Amino acid sequence: MEELARFDTHLMDNPDISGVEYQQGTLAGYETREYLLQKFGHLCAYCHGASGDLVLNVEHVVPKNPSQGPKGTDRVSNLVIACKTCNEAKGNLQPEEWLEKLRTSKKKLDQIRVTNLPKALAQLKEPLKDAAMMNATRWALHRRLKALGLPLETGSGGLTKYNHTQVMKLPKTHYYDAVCVGKSLPETVAVSFIEVYTATGRGNRQMAGVGKYGFPIRHRERKKVHHGFQTGDLVAADIPKGKYKGRWQGTVAVRATGYFDLKNGAGKRICQGIAARFCRLLQRANGWQYEKREVCRAFLHG
Repeated sequence: MEELARFDTHLMDNPDISGVEYQQGTLAGYETREYLLQKFGHLCAYCHGASGDLVLNVEHVVPKNPSQGPKGTDRVSNLVIACKTCNEAKGNLQPEEWLEKLRTSKKKLDQIRVTNLPKALAQLKEPLKDAAMMNATRWALHRRLKALGLPLETGSGGLTKYNHTQVMKLPKTHYYDAVCVGKSLPETVAVSFIEVYTATGRGNRQMAGVGKYGFPIRHRERKKVHHGFQTGDLVAADIPKGKYKGRWQGTVAVRATGYFDLKNGAGKRICQGIAARFCRLLQRANGWQYEKREVCRAFLHG
């Protein structure tokens, strides 16, 4: 199964396109919404999150039912992502009308909208070249996979999300997304555990920590290995007594003093001030974090 195209550009540009069943109805909205969320960075195009409203809607810049002036369409060139607060504040006003109204307001939120509204209008005119580039790349991958002679079915990112949320109703994870690609969906999804690999990198090059005004307040040593361990190493610690008595496992944050901290897979500190002599190396830090998680017993579809 292959998620061939992230977005269906024909469908976004012309929601009334016909000839393929999946392009009709609810799914058309999924393709468009996913594209707009990425285009505007999951932020309201008008306030950039300043309203504090987390509910994001697809907004018609030129309204479909205006109080006056031209009527807008459902084409992607007339759509932005807007929070519910901004969407309701704009209402059925033409963008030029709303901008003029905002300029007379002294509210801080309205002044932010005055700055962002012209930027949003300019962004509407941008072509779909980013989506087209991704589609071209995925078609090249599709041809390579097809040449292997294996059974191959494709689907778009919008179709995957529709299957994930509306049909299968599975939790949001990458491994469940994988079973929601295309039209051929399994009746049962059974996963007991999964190996999770997370790229953590190999630290950073910042040699000085800075305060809130940007001045250095501490300096990092050039030496990375202390008492045989380096920050990011996976270790097991057998602690004989004290607050943290018992066996612990996690990634280590080393100190020159020889007393380390341990963190779990989420980066949360689980032990503090553990002597290096109690630690045993399990895996050297290599830029990745390895976990085994139990995800579920089974999900039934249908």
